[in-house]
Amino acid sequence: MRRKFAISVLLITLILTLPSFSFSSSSNVAKLTFNPIPLTLTSGGNFTINLTVLDVTNLNCWQTTIKFDGKILNCINVSLPQDNIFSGHSTIFPTPKIDNNIGQVSIFCALDEAIGVNGSGTLCTVQFKALKEGVSTIKYINVGKMWIDGTYLQDPNGQTIPFETKIGVIQITGQGFIENTFTITYGSETLQVKTLSNSTITNLTYNQTLKAITYDATGPDNTKGACIITIPQKIMNTTLIALSDNTPLKTFITELNTLPENGTHNFLYYSYTHTTHKIKIYQTIAGDITGDKKIDIKDVAIASRSFGTTPESPNYRQTADINDDGKVDIKDISYISKNFGKYLQQ
Repeated sequence: MRRKFAISVLLITLILTLPSFSFSSSSNVAKLTFNPIPLTLTSGGNFTINLTVLDVTNLNCWQTTIKFDGKILNCINVSLPQDNIFSGHSTIFPTPKIDNNIGQVSIFCALDEAIGVNGSGTLCTVQFKALKEGVSTIKYINVGKMWIDGTYLQDPNGQTIPFETKIGVIQITGQGFIENTFTITYGSETLQVKTLSNSTITNLTYNQTLKAITYDATGPDNTKGACIITIPQKIMNTTLIALSDNTPLKTFITELNTLPENGTHNFLYYSYTHTTHKIKIYQTIAGDITGDKKIDIKDVAIASRSFGTTPESPNYRQTADINDDGKVDIKDISYISKNFGKYLQQ
């Protein structure tokens, strides 16, 4: 037997992007990607996605490990389709390692002989269940690492094959979600901001000086409203906060992997109780949960009052759940405390 297993994947609205990693900038380098794209479904449904390799030469074995948000998706099964890239040859395909608690799947496959194949094709098919509304990236991790949870390609001589990877974004929607596209001006450029929402979205504007997006969201009183908004990274990035009528809804932090992004755009999901709201999104500093672009005693106090709570608790504050793990604990308090005194420089 050769190496061990490797990866899995997911997706609901999957939007590919720029390479997240590459051994080479050559246009002929192999690529690991996902197919089909795009794919959109509502929460509660099952779907499949293929892990694919493009333009590979002399491939004898592969291993992939993919990362996704296990709160949004669960991997159900991994299989080798009949038309996989090793079709017609005897293969070694150990049971994939699926861990939905951490949102990770590792998959390994190798030819049972010292030969290699060329071209493009499917590595494996992964089946997922969409658990709830939200956004999850899907990405290959530990790229180039020959670890038990690494991602690599090898030839018959055991040499690694250079490749690039693509990042995907999965958007899971609910009933009544409609997509809208808005045009904004950024310097001399015209860019697009997209919303997927069960609210009626109007009057979306972008203020370049404040680096802020605002819009009106309206829906039937006392029903759940939600939105997935796609924002070009060049207009705001790193740490973002969404507010409804100046009340913070959620923070999104690149450093903590809670800001889904694909290299060119950020994807934010947040929810609220319907009426007519003024939604505002802007850049802030990691640890700011009040939206005032600084970290002071107010942030510490709010997080402390929510300590020990979960989404089912009456005094749970989603903004206090800094790492978005479904509870406010010492990790969140520590993160805010270590950034105490910092502020966003304009």
